[in-house]
Amino acid sequence: MVVDNFPAYRDEFTVDEKKVCLWKRAQILVAEVWAAFYPANPASPHPIFPGVRGPRIQQLTMFADYRVPQILHHLRILDYPPSLLETLRAGTPVQSGAPEEISLRAASIVAVERVKQEILRLFEEAGQCGEDVVSSVLIDFYLWDLAKKIENGEDRIEGMQTAEIVPIHRTRSVWY
Repeated sequence: MVVDNFPAYRDEFTVDEKKVCLWKRAQILVAEVWAAFYPANPASPHPIFPGVRGPRIQQLTMFADYRVPQILHHLRILDYPPSLLETLRAGTPVQSGAPEEISLRAASIVAVERVKQEILRLFEEAGQCGEDVVSSVLIDFYLWDLAKKIENGEDRIEGMQTAEIVPIHRTRSVWY
């Protein structure tokens, strides 16, 4: 409904003659409304998304932008080619809709979905159900904040090898 009525939320590109829908701002709108009105008691119905099934926030992906790919690379979940690293270090803008930009954003969505599946597997191994507490939205919120803290020197990753924290990709666009 949002992307049908508000063109500025229609974050779509054509790649190899196929439409790729990222819809970052539309998903953030839904997630922010969900978070802003989250009931104090999780057992209570959500006031904006009532019903037996609740808000179904688990159906959203992460918000494909510039910050999460940065931390995914730092954590060695995403691997950047040398040419992209050179572009980022130089502060060279990446054109909106360019293959590099779409690849970074799409790869981030896939990577966060895989992280989510691994977290759910760990819940299952522990004999617990994580379906109601694990979502790509919450993983995105966490990774975005972590990336900012690491970039500012307020935090760091310990107990695993990381790649250098490289600058974010700079893309001028209405989608971010």
